[in-house]
Amino acid sequence: MGRLRDPGLYGLLLIAVMASAGGAWGDCVLLAGSVALGYRLFLLWMDRGAPWPPLTAALNALTGGALAGMAGIALLAGIGAAGLGWWQPPAPHPVPALMFIVLSAAWCCWSRHSLAGAMDELKVWLWLVGGTVLAMEAYGRGLAMAPCLFALFIGVAMLWAGWRLVRFTAPAILRSGSEAP
Repeated sequence: MGRLRDPGLYGLLLIAVMASAGGAWGDCVLLAGSVALGYRLFLLWMDRGAPWPPLTAALNALTGGALAGMAGIALLAGIGAAGLGWWQPPAPHPVPALMFIVLSAAWCCWSRHSLAGAMDELKVWLWLVGGTVLAMEAYGRGLAMAPCLFALFIGVAMLWAGWRLVRFTAPAILRSGSEAP
């Protein structure tokens, strides 16, 4: 079994560019995609460093869970502001959004150590690509909030993933460390 390729600095650069473009353009899909990429890269980083000492792994899970939860709350707050009329997101940018999400998918799949791992990663990203296409199509048919609804879905998914990391994964890792001989 091979080692994972380092998603490293280029992955962080991709997150920064994607989030900056999303923030500058006010594009819900780009912002949500950058959050999803950050979470997936965190999971890759965790896998790459395995096996971690139990305390370190639990602290990493707590940190990742807290960051995923905060990112989810930030997305939900932005969508709430748009829903209340405090923020009017401009028209989405479908080509850059799809380009960044496909590039993110390729980067995360490339960072996996095996074809099976890459296929598992691809499944996650196909859902994101499909959601992006669906949101853009709905926007084109008159549902102006469709891109923000997609970001709402990503925000809820981040909250759920963060909650699971903090509530279930970190304690399970600590318990497994105390059971080791």
